[in-house]
Amino acid sequence: MRRVGIDKLKKDMVLAKPIYTSNGVILLKEGTLLTEKFIDKIHDIDVDYIYIRDELSEGIEIEALISEETVLSTKKALEDSMEKMRKGYFSASQSIVEKVDAVISEVVANPHVMVSLQEIRNRDEYLHMHSINVCVISLLIGKKLNYNDAQLRHLALGAILHDVGKTQIKYDVIRYREDYVEKEYKIYKEHVRLGYEMIKSIPQSSLLAANIALTHHEHYDGTGFPLGKKNTSIHEFSRIVAVANEYDNLLYNLPKDTHMRHYEIVEMIVSRAYTWFDPEIIKIFRKSISPYPISTGVVLNDGRIGIVARLNEDFPTRPVIRIIDEDSMVAIGEVDLSVNLSTLIIDEKEIDK
Repeated sequence: MRRVGIDKLKKDMVLAKPIYTSNGVILLKEGTLLTEKFIDKIHDIDVDYIYIRDELSEGIEIEALISEETVLSTKKALEDSMEKMRKGYFSASQSIVEKVDAVISEVVANPHVMVSLQEIRNRDEYLHMHSINVCVISLLIGKKLNYNDAQLRHLALGAILHDVGKTQIKYDVIRYREDYVEKEYKIYKEHVRLGYEMIKSIPQSSLLAANIALTHHEHYDGTGFPLGKKNTSIHEFSRIVAVANEYDNLLYNLPKDTHMRHYEIVEMIVSRAYTWFDPEIIKIFRKSISPYPISTGVVLNDGRIGIVARLNEDFPTRPVIRIIDEDSMVAIGEVDLSVNLSTLIIDEKEIDK
């Protein structure tokens, strides 16, 4: 499979991944042959790209850290729990506690140490999918820190509910915060205290999980909010969630007309070590998230173009590239950048056949 921006969709392309509406209903199933009508439907649901299957990308697969079934069931439980918590029914959140256990089991059992985290996501489902993704990334980091079961559970619950306080704010606080005016930003900052109080009220939760909601916007250099904590006075769980939260925000929640390439997002996160983020957590993040996700089109320093076919988990910036002849638009072989050290990726590129 390969990733294609929705502005490049063409009739007769074949879907490699199903597309869902924001309420979890399948809009178009895997294997669907695109028609003009289907392309119009995809444009209507406000996604940036989809995945297709063709001869260029034959055999290229993206292995998720957790199954699609777990994502969908967790998203439904999270939607229901957040809505009931918003109304004050905190005992109803038991279902999300149970789903967290399923997510932990799948992340721990997954043998991969590096992932390509890019799913088809529309803006209407931002809060719930953001929460799940932050949970998964945080668990991957916690796993590499050799956390025990109890630690992973506290981390996962705090991560998946880190933004629950936003459900108590009437203003639109879903947008990326740098897009706010001063009044909005002041209101936005209240979500951490609101979330802290909400999580404390959940049966079978913990103060450690609640503290993640309170302090996931603290910065390593003390410039964050709400308490201005710094360095290791910020609990390690919150330092992990801070990184996962910012990564997912940059990936999926930038202002609508703003676009960053994936490697630029990773570089920005890494550049904030010692200021926003714990440098030790950043070291683990760099080894966990590929700057060039599988199925991404790229340009090499020798002018050739290709598609990221596989990751080299010991060499995050040097994946295996399927080379595409630009004249015939045919795959002509693969290059392992961990072996061919003089060859580098210099940019992403939409492969438009």
